[in-house]
Amino acid sequence: MQQIDKNTVPVKGQIKSGGPVTFEKAENDGIRVMFVGNSITRHAVAAHIGWHWNYGMAASAKEKDYVHLLMSKISEKYANAAYCICQVWEWEGNYRNGSAVLEKYAAAREFNADLIIMRSCENCRKTEWDAEAFNREYKALIDYLNATGRATVVLTTSFWPFAADEEIKKVADERGYPIAYLGDLGEDDSMKAIGVFEHSGVANHPGDKGMQAIADRIYALL
Repeated sequence: MQQIDKNTVPVKGQIKSGGPVTFEKAENDGIRVMFVGNSITRHAVAAHIGWHWNYGMAASAKEKDYVHLLMSKISEKYANAAYCICQVWEWEGNYRNGSAVLEKYAAAREFNADLIIMRSCENCRKTEWDAEAFNREYKALIDYLNATGRATVVLTTSFWPFAADEEIKKVADERGYPIAYLGDLGEDDSMKAIGVFEHSGVANHPGDKGMQAIADRIYALL
């Protein structure tokens, strides 16, 4: 079994209320950072699988998911940094026609970010994988969120090795975006929350050590 197949957390229902875009410290007038992701970035409460929080699965606390670890570091240099999370499970689940759901992320687009961190792809369906469609729609998603074209864009591969990684690398090469390679982390059980959560899908998400590693690799590119 491939590591990504152990991610049995349902694609649907990762965000239940408040919409896919949330803001933290939005009133700040400093650098603006956008995190584009899935359950690893933010997953709403899902008691039926033993997840009772609303932050990156499966960190032990909000401040220990990669988003908040990164913002802690960024805020050391930019005290007035503002940030938002754009949770794109619906785009992932419909990536072949991803442009059809882009307007759901209008609030993120209007945030006018200075830095966009693309940390998504794991929920794209493996069956009948369409590399050409993913490449096209992934770039369309970036361009929609980076409406002015002025934001610095940072990409990452999947936490678990996945076919999408090759297309993400192609986009990085084509556009000159820096890319954080994460696939080896998903091969290492010490990076996961195994033994912490009963649900195997939740447990195979990055634990505190994995979240720290993700944050460190992204921060190294900044």
